[in-house]
Amino acid sequence: MILRELIMETPVNAPFKEKMRLEIVKLREMSFKEKLEYIWEYYKYHIIGLIVAILIIVSVLNAWVFNPSPDSALFIAWSSGFATEEQFDIMTDLLRERIVDEDVNEEVIISQFFFYSDDPSINMGTIQRTAAMIAAGMIDLFIVDTDQMEEFAQVGYLRPLEDILEEIKSKNPEVYSRIEDNKVIATFHFHDGRTVEHVAGIMVGESPLFIKLGIFRQELFASVSITSENLENIVEALIVLFE
Repeated sequence: MILRELIMETPVNAPFKEKMRLEIVKLREMSFKEKLEYIWEYYKYHIIGLIVAILIIVSVLNAWVFNPSPDSALFIAWSSGFATEEQFDIMTDLLRERIVDEDVNEEVIISQFFFYSDDPSINMGTIQRTAAMIAAGMIDLFIVDTDQMEEFAQVGYLRPLEDILEEIKSKNPEVYSRIEDNKVIATFHFHDGRTVEHVAGIMVGESPLFIKLGIFRQELFASVSITSENLENIVEALIVLFE
């Protein structure tokens, strides 16, 4: 009651300087506890608003300036065959060592995409997730089986590999000679109605790296997403698989 009477003592229409003078006078007459109660009663919404604003600013600065999320140097969508988390980790580390500059905040990601679940809702969710990530340019490489590779080529998810193979040939002819024996042709359906055969994938199920990791004798193909812009890193990754 006393606090409310003190609050009401300050004229609403008083000039700012006069309000400040009256506030200081009132605070001088209060005990420490009364000052805290008075400040909270009168300024609590301002204090809450300031705290929220500070938390938002700190969160934004942490995310954008002090601790930003790493960019993707290479994102592999693994949607066929079997590999353990340990095998994924080893492969990720090997690719990171080759592709990622230590001075750049980037990462290599291998993520499993389950297309053949017994739950139709999971399959639909995976299809929607894949389409959205392709549209956003988030996927670089697919690890797929024959059916998926042909389907992805037909619906426009894949990039023909001829130019990437030429780049590999230029950088590492020995690796190219191994890859050339493992390239696979598929039919691409283009928006203008054309159907053209291109190299759609590279058989990686028996690549040297997969054999070393124990991921072998599986019908696995590496294919490139149509929207990927990390082509240099893709070239390096394919070289790593076949060195």
